[in-house]
Amino acid sequence: MPTFLGIDCGGSTTRTYLIDSDGNVLHRGQSGPGNLASTPQVEIDRHIREAIADAPNPDFTCGCFAGLLTDTDRQRAIQLIANILPETQISAYPDFHASLAAEPNTDLIIIAGTGALIASKSPTGVVKSAGGGPLLGDHGSAFDLGRRALNKLVLNPAPPTASPMFWESVIELFGSKEPNQILAAVYRSVSPAARVAKLAPAIVIDAQRGLDYARQSVDEALSALAQSTWQHIIAHTDQSKPLHAKLAGGLWEIDNGILVEEFKKQLISAEPRNHQLHLTVEKLSTEPVIGAANLAKPMAKTNEQ
Repeated sequence: MPTFLGIDCGGSTTRTYLIDSDGNVLHRGQSGPGNLASTPQVEIDRHIREAIADAPNPDFTCGCFAGLLTDTDRQRAIQLIANILPETQISAYPDFHASLAAEPNTDLIIIAGTGALIASKSPTGVVKSAGGGPLLGDHGSAFDLGRRALNKLVLNPAPPTASPMFWESVIELFGSKEPNQILAAVYRSVSPAARVAKLAPAIVIDAQRGLDYARQSVDEALSALAQSTWQHIIAHTDQSKPLHAKLAGGLWEIDNGILVEEFKKQLISAEPRNHQLHLTVEKLSTEPVIGAANLAKPMAKTNEQ
């Protein structure tokens, strides 16, 4: 019986999921970041090996990578997996393909983890918007939320008030609350975006407590993501039928999904005038890594032909 391995390499975490053709789960694993653009390849290699430790060898493997942008990236991802699993057949896609493949009724996926992007199915495959990584984009991501908060609190000569819990998180992540020490720690990090993104839970809690820096950071980040979402919908979707949007990524899991309702409000606020689209928005209930395993299955059908 053939077996199918999904590998989901994100900005903060690498996850693996191995099933057989009957859907029986043979292995689950997890390790550190695997963004192809921002994580050193030696680290991605180590994290994939840790995530599949003690797993049976798969027949077919699909790797879905954050930071996979070009065909050269795709070939590098395939070779990276081949170095670890030389006897498996391999395909590789950008990470948002896994989220779209996780549940069959998903028309649009809005991903907000370490990074952020919007993607949807089209007659020719999959089309995405936003993203851009931590240098040029990722508006509405956990990294963006952390960046906005640090800008207000660390770079501001008269910083507003933040909770002791927030500063405890800063010291835990960066070793100091002194501005230059924080900046040095950010830029010396192996994965700076992933580290800054870890501030998001503390910021959301401060926002719930009514602290201005946090409320402004959350509102700004979610507003930017809502605007990007509408731009994608108008440019890339069929608006003559109901559209089912799913939310994926760690940002939506913070504090029991409180940001989901906040984001829905931002979508309503940003909706273009005279727009008549029926849009439903809910959290993706299936892990994207399961979508990666689903994407490995067509390789078995190709072999049978």
